[in-house]
Amino acid sequence: MAEASYEGRPLFAYGTLMFPAVIKFVIGRVPDFRPAIISGYQRFKVAGESFPGLIREDGTSVEGLVYASLTGEEWKRLIAFEDDFYELQEVIVECPETNVSALAFIVPTSRKALLSNKTWNPDFFHP
Repeated sequence: MAEASYEGRPLFAYGTLMFPAVIKFVIGRVPDFRPAIISGYQRFKVAGESFPGLIREDGTSVEGLVYASLTGEEWKRLIAFEDDFYELQEVIVECPETNVSALAFIVPTSRKALLSNKTWNPDFFHP
């Protein structure tokens, strides 16, 4: 998928991008958002880092936010911020009263070993 086609696509944020200060630092604003849950995934701390990675894991779910109406330029900034550690993948998330197709930065299987065995808790992250 070319970056230009990301225009207007929602982002499911499950880690540091959930914090207004971080998303504003990256794209210059805090877009409209709503709470969301992704099922079949787990969020772990990246070993030696303060940020998480999301991987597929049956029987688990992760709370996050869905940001709407992102521009192509904002997607370029997000992709640069997340770099090539993650893969941008289409996911389905549960929002109040509806399911939403969104894009999320997922840790590919080839990098799973870089995650710790500790779940990442947003309550302990302070931007």
